[in-house]
Parts: sequence; structure tokens; C-alpha cells
Amino acid sequence: MRGLVTDIGGTNSRIAIVRDLQIETLKVYPTGNFKSATELFLHFQQDTGQKLPPRWAVAAAGVTTQEKIHGTNIGWDLVRKELSDAFHLKTCLLLNDFEAAAYGLAVVGGDRLEKIGGGKPGKNEVKIVLGAGTGLGEATCVFCKQTGWKVLRSEGGHSSFSPTDELEIELFRFLKKKYGHVSFERILSGPGLLELYHFFLDKKSIKEAMKFEEPSQVTKAAEQGDKISGGALDLFCKIYGEEAGNFALKTLPLGGVYLTGGIVLHILSRLKAGGFMKGFTSKGRMKEVLKDIPVFVVREPYLGILGCAYRLLQASVTETS
Repeated sequence: MRGLVTDIGGTNSRIAIVRDLQIETLKVYPTGNFKSATELFLHFQQDTGQKLPPRWAVAAAGVTTQEKIHGTNIGWDLVRKELSDAFHLKTCLLLNDFEAAAYGLAVVGGDRLEKIGGGKPGKNEVKIVLGAGTGLGEATCVFCKQTGWKVLRSEGGHSSFSPTDELEIELFRFLKKKYGHVSFERILSGPGLLELYHFFLDKKSIKEAMKFEEPSQVTKAAEQGDKISGGALDLFCKIYGEEAGNFALKTLPLGGVYLTGGIVLHILSRLKAGGFMKGFTSKGRMKEVLKDIPVFVVREPYLGILGCAYRLLQASVTETS
């Protein structure tokens, strides 16, 4: 089965032609360079010089239904009928970006996973995916004997942040003054890491320090020993663990917790240092439940692309059965 699969994020858009689960052609474009989905796909068609196949699976960051993806961090929407009519499609599946990432877990091998805590994952047990990038994505993956893996998408990243100590209460107040509602995504994202940095500057009444504009500047400064950046990164990892633990208590993912997104690979040493797992297991009486749940960082850069390919192949098998 030959198809087109797409993973559109707030920063980059990845488009590939696949045959079953194998990538034949792949291109990556800055999402902000395009004013619509149609413009993006026409550019890919022109760029590759290929006739686009009639079966598509399209994932994007946003609120998703079968007919439409509202691009929360993209700037434009994707409408199934518009794409089907414009490109004469036989199949057009719309997926949330972390729905696609969760499907990708069905394809990714163990050599692309780095364990940072917990025990051994159970076969065909529930898995959850969390990914801090431009925003915070969350999804659940469950196994069905008849059809294989099924993903339950969510907008859990927008759930309300719940501080657990005095420092986090101060952070909550700092962010509430700026935004009103404080979600986990306000903290666990690229922009959120910057907010943490500026929070520490404000807390320590530091005026002369460099006010970074990119998350990568914070991570780089932390690596170089800057205490303000290091404090921001450590708090980021702790709260990331706390939210992963919240999600895990609601789903009991004995198949594992999987961390993805553009940030985790840049802060892997900090995640492995212990702050994440301390936050993950800090649930009082439920600590014993969480300590054995395996936690992995996913090293596969095209997880969403592979997930779309899996979902498209799954749909094609259903159509022919």
C-alpha cells in the first residue's frame, strides 16, 4: 500500500511518501512558511516532482475530529473534504499529532528507546505518550485483538497546572498574573521553558541577566553552568515528571510511559539525573504503583510519520477485509 503521510507541528511539517511502513521520500518544511494545508501539499508535490498517491493520513497539532483539525499552534485548519476534493483522494484520515505519535510506538523498535526509570513493559499493555515541544501533547494507546493498536487522543496538555510545593505555588502566581488560566502546557513546552527562566529572574530580582528568546538558549546556558538556566531546567523536569505521573495514575500504563517531542533529546541528561522520576513517583500512597511503571525517551525523529503510516496501513487492511 502506497500512501502520503504528514506530521504537521507548530514548528516543522514533515511529509513522506510511504509503502506500507517504509519511507520512500521525506521532506521537512517550516510550518510558518505556508498559509494553508493546500499550499503546503502543492509545494511538496512540486518539490518532489511526484504524483501524490490517493491515500493519505494527515496528523497535525490541534483539536481533531474525523472532518477537521483546528490548528491550535499552526495558524490554519485542515479540512478533510477540502483536501479530498483538491487532491482527488480515496482515503483521507485526520489525526492529532500525538495520536500519530502514539501509533508510532507500534512501529518503533527498542533501539530507538532510552529507558530512564521503572521496570519492564508488559506486552500489549496500555501505553501513554507525552511530548513537550511547541506545545504539550498527550495520548493513550491500547491494544485490540481484532484491529491492533488503537489510540485515544486528548487535549490533556491544556489541563490545569496543580502546584505541589511553595516554589511551584510562586510559579503558579507568576503565570496566573500573565495568563489567567495556567495549564501544564504553559510550563511543559518550549515557550514554557522560557517562562520558567524568566520566573527565576523575577524571583531573584535579577535585571542585568540576558533575557533569552529561544528555549535552546536556556538549555545551552544550563549546560555551561548558568545557575538560573539550570534551575529553570530542573524545575521543568520535575513538573514534567509530576504531570506524567498524573497521567499514569489515570491510565495505569503498564506498557510504559513514552516521552517525545523536540525538547527531550536536548535535556536527556537532566531527565536521567533523577528529578523527573522523583516528580513522577511523588504521589503519596500511590508511589508504589508508579515506581515500577517503565519510562522511556523516544529517539525516533519521525515517530509521527511512522504512526501515520501504521494507521493508514491499518485502515487499508480494514477496507479490504
